[in-house]
Amino acid sequence: MDTRDSRWLVWTGPVFTVLFYAAIFGLEGSTPGEKDSAKSVTAYYNSHQGRGMAEVFLTPLLVLLLVLFVSHVRTLARIAAGGTGSGPTVMVSGAILWGAGMLVGSLLGLALLSSAHHGQDQVAQTVNVMNAAGWVPFIAGIAVTLVGAGMTVLATGLLPRWMGWVAVVAGVISLAGPGGFLGFWVGPIWMLVAGILLARRTTVAPAVA
Repeated sequence: MDTRDSRWLVWTGPVFTVLFYAAIFGLEGSTPGEKDSAKSVTAYYNSHQGRGMAEVFLTPLLVLLLVLFVSHVRTLARIAAGGTGSGPTVMVSGAILWGAGMLVGSLLGLALLSSAHHGQDQVAQTVNVMNAAGWVPFIAGIAVTLVGAGMTVLATGLLPRWMGWVAVVAGVISLAGPGGFLGFWVGPIWMLVAGILLARRTTVAPAVA
C-alpha cells in the first residue's frame, strides 16, 4: 500500500500542537475561577470578546487536525503491523473524546461571551462554574488517546518504544485527579514529536508491493 499521497498528514500533528498552545496561552489567558462574582465574570468576557471569539472558531480546526493525525497514525500502524489490533481503535476513540471535550469548552465559551455581551450576569456566572468543570471530558479524551497511542507504538514498532511507554504512563497518570495536568502537556507534545519522527521515515515496514 502506497502512503506517499497522504504523507503530508503527519504534519497535522505538529500543526495541531502549535495552534493548541497558541489558543490556550495566546487567546484564552487566565479566565475567571468558579468562585468569582457575576460582575467580574461579565467584565472579563466583555473585555475579551475578540480573543474569545477567535478561540471559539479555532476549535473546530483543532478538532479536524487531531482526527486527521490520529487516523493517519492508525493507517500507518496497520500497515506496519500487517493487522489491526486494539491500540489504534483506542487511540482514535480517545481522539474523538478529546475533540468532543474541546467542542464542549468552545460551546461554553461562546455562551459566556454571549451572556456577558447581553449583560446577563447570573447566566454568565452559572456558565462559568460549568466551564470550570469542563476539564473532565477534555482530560479523559487525552488520557484515552495517549493510552491507545502507546499501545499502538508498543505493538507495531511504528515509533521508538520509549514513545510508547511515555504515552501509556502519561495516559494512566492523567486519569488520577491532578495528574490530568500531565496529559495536558504530554498529549500535544507527543503529537508534535510523533509527527516529526514519522515525517522522517521514508518507508513503512513491512514494505508492501
